[in-house]
Amino acid sequence: MWLARLGAVFLVLELYIFGRWVTSDSFQRVMPGTDDGTNMVWIYFWDGLSIVGSIVFVTWIVRKRIRDGELPPVAIVAMAWMLTAWQDPLVNALRPVYSYNSHFPNFGTWAEFIPGWVDNGGVNPQPIFWWVGIYLFFVPLNMMGVDAYLKWVRRHVPRINRAGLIAFVMVLMFAQDVIGELITLLQGVDRYVWVGGSISLFPGTDYQFPLYEGLVWGCGMVGLSALIYCFRDWRGRMITDRGLDRLKIRRGRTFLRVLSLGAVFNIAMLVFFLGYNVVNQHADTTQPTVPSYIENDMCGLGDNPKCVPFWSTTTPAEPSR
Repeated sequence: MWLARLGAVFLVLELYIFGRWVTSDSFQRVMPGTDDGTNMVWIYFWDGLSIVGSIVFVTWIVRKRIRDGELPPVAIVAMAWMLTAWQDPLVNALRPVYSYNSHFPNFGTWAEFIPGWVDNGGVNPQPIFWWVGIYLFFVPLNMMGVDAYLKWVRRHVPRINRAGLIAFVMVLMFAQDVIGELITLLQGVDRYVWVGGSISLFPGTDYQFPLYEGLVWGCGMVGLSALIYCFRDWRGRMITDRGLDRLKIRRGRTFLRVLSLGAVFNIAMLVFFLGYNVVNQHADTTQPTVPSYIENDMCGLGDNPKCVPFWSTTTPAEPSR
């Protein structure tokens, strides 16, 4: 119940942020600018896959709910992940280092409505269809894939213990994150505009990728989610469901499960972004050219003004042109 109460706080915060964003003048598309070079095939591909995949997953969930009388655990995970959606812009909380391609259909970003947000100029436009697909297709597919992988490992290595399984998951999540993100970088659908050059792949190129992203996000956030989902008990209950049977209420239990798991995911993601932003302050390598559909008027890129440190109240002088 304490986790569920905390999850309810995050839910209210998310509704507040999204509510202010949707009703504001900022709820409008960020245009890609004049630079060419985007292969629109990949924009259409990811949007199409996100839309179709989300419809298929929701349809499957509805049929499972009707047949079994309750939501499957993977649906609980997907809904709990949706409670963390408000945090997506926090990667650029103190300094813009990452951007989606603004050729994606978008309505800007809700970043400025996050309490305590530091205005660093420009926006990281959220690709609305791809963003929805992350929570309603890619996350569930990932969780079910890891679960199937661990069952395969148990069958072929029956003497493996839980520590060994956790190691397998961490290696898998790291490799998946690195390979998956390098693919999207090559396709030009997003970019890491600033990285720590000494701990990154291909620094100084358009495809630079920070390895700490794979460690902290792949192993940390996605890996944690996979472990919670895969190590369920015989009834399909996760660690955040403990104590559920002691509750006197019968209705609303699914909602409580989502809130409690969402609280854990939100805390984990806040820790991830805290560490990420600390590392971002030392990112020293940028890509050779930042096109307008990636730059999106962000500070510190191209001819835009330098970013103001979050502890400073002075405005830096504009760079010479």
